[in-house]
Amino acid sequence: MVQTSIPIYDAPFAVAILDHDLNFNAISQRLAEAFDLDDSFKGKSFYDLQHRLPEELYLDLHLAKEGISRKSEPVKFVHPDGEADWYEWKINPWQNGKEGQKVIMLILEKVTYRMLGEDLHQRAQRMARVGSWVVDLKKNTIYWSEMTKEIHEVPMDFEPNLETGINFYKEGFSRDTISELVAKGIEHGTPWDVELILVTQKGREIWVRAIGEPEVVNGKCIRISGTFQDIDSRKRAELEAKKIRERLEIATDAAKIGIWDFDIVNNVLEWDDNMYEVYGVPKDKFNGVYQAWEATVHPEDQEWTSKYVEETIAKRDRLEMVFRILWHDKEIRWIHGEASVIRDMEGNPLRMIGANWDVTAQKNAEAEMKHLLNTTTYQNESLMNFAHIVSHNMRSHGSNLSMLTDFLLEDRITEEEKQNALQMLKRAANGLNETIAHLNEVVQIKTEAEQNMSRINLHNVVHKVSQTLEALFEANKVALHIDIPEDCLVMGVMAYVESAVLNLMTNAVKYRDPDKEARITLRTECREKRVVLQIEDNGLGIDMKKNGEKLFGMYKTFHHHPESRGIGLFITRNQIESMGGTIVVSSQPGKGSIFSITLKKPLPAHE
Repeated sequence: MVQTSIPIYDAPFAVAILDHDLNFNAISQRLAEAFDLDDSFKGKSFYDLQHRLPEELYLDLHLAKEGISRKSEPVKFVHPDGEADWYEWKINPWQNGKEGQKVIMLILEKVTYRMLGEDLHQRAQRMARVGSWVVDLKKNTIYWSEMTKEIHEVPMDFEPNLETGINFYKEGFSRDTISELVAKGIEHGTPWDVELILVTQKGREIWVRAIGEPEVVNGKCIRISGTFQDIDSRKRAELEAKKIRERLEIATDAAKIGIWDFDIVNNVLEWDDNMYEVYGVPKDKFNGVYQAWEATVHPEDQEWTSKYVEETIAKRDRLEMVFRILWHDKEIRWIHGEASVIRDMEGNPLRMIGANWDVTAQKNAEAEMKHLLNTTTYQNESLMNFAHIVSHNMRSHGSNLSMLTDFLLEDRITEEEKQNALQMLKRAANGLNETIAHLNEVVQIKTEAEQNMSRINLHNVVHKVSQTLEALFEANKVALHIDIPEDCLVMGVMAYVESAVLNLMTNAVKYRDPDKEARITLRTECREKRVVLQIEDNGLGIDMKKNGEKLFGMYKTFHHHPESRGIGLFITRNQIESMGGTIVVSSQPGKGSIFSITLKKPLPAHE
């Protein structure tokens, strides 16, 4: 290790003592380590290090020989291999008091890392367009860095003062704000950090971020320093995003679109205010986890919606589905949902962000339109069938009457034949009157039903009809079972509903199987918008393959019974369909039949 007779070895900096000829006399440990010097350094010339030190240093050393002290700024030196270092030094001529020898004290520091850091900082400032500034209140001077001048679009030799600096801010809010902040900073030492509009010397309006830090000594502000950043691009993007966000909020509020954000990793689900309204859930009843959303989904939709969400998180980036939810009052609502999955660089799911909105009205309209289309189609078919029925039946009666009339006009008939023909003519006329009455009843059903629709308690109707038929059931030993809720309501025409129930129940008795104990069961099934009334018997049954298509036709009979006329089911179907309902049957010979009547539910009172 280097030793020296002069006590500078342990100095905390890189220092050397040179004689008047610039030969080494003594050196500190830090300098020895920096330049790889050993014990042989003493007496050697400083020029031995020339190949790796700046030329400016040697010039300053020669000035020191003439008694001139020197202090440098950081100086860059490029080595032959292309590497660069920065140095700074301080040189003082000095005379050894004991020996009277003139020497030179050289403090030499390699500041490469510091300069690289400063250079990196300056580059970062240039990239971020951050400048600096200082207001010296004692000297009444202002310093602006090059970047600060560049942001203001002024020449590099521009000399600002406090007033001109403030006047660069846009007149109005920005200038008033910065004036107030500077005054508070000077008077109270209050710092600031604001974003305001600046008007450059070229007349451009830009957004800047101004930060000021007052320096207070003995209760008085002597200096304010700070930074100045061009944030125009970022700020304008923020303002545009805010404008879009506000428009989106207005649109989502108007359309009642709910926005949600699901943190998949932490199972945190956030809803905006519209979501609570869409789902009919109070904020204090929602605990903000995925399972809380699942609980709102209609039980029949829970399995497939959960599976679809899981598959989307695992395999897809977008989700779109329409599903049902249950409000707290059990009302069913239809929801349209769309969402996007956000993933990390490795494709792992992080979040889902989406929107939900209520499409119940649309769904109801679609269902109603479908029903109206089906009704219209059926009515067109019914009209054609009705025309066919009128044509067929009238032609049959007309042909019969014409034949009888021709027979009666013959001269050769006997009195007995004449009386028989007159009896047949009477029966034919009665048959024509009955047919006309039936057809008139069908016309009245089709035209008057809509005017007489009301809320009907199906439980009460069934019990009323069953009481009317009580003697019939007892006489034929029929077991009757009724399973209908007391509050079961439908929309319909009271006379038609009673007529349909009466006709189907009497048919069940009429066509019972004599080899069985007769049984009739009436039950209801409540669906979303409709009620299904089922009337089941264990009677003779109907061969649906043979007779299914003509089951509800006029004057169609399928069993030998003295009272069968084939008009009851025809009238019943027309009555049911005139109320917007349907009637279908499933049956097997020898096992019985199930007639299913579907009628509309009344709308809720609030609708």
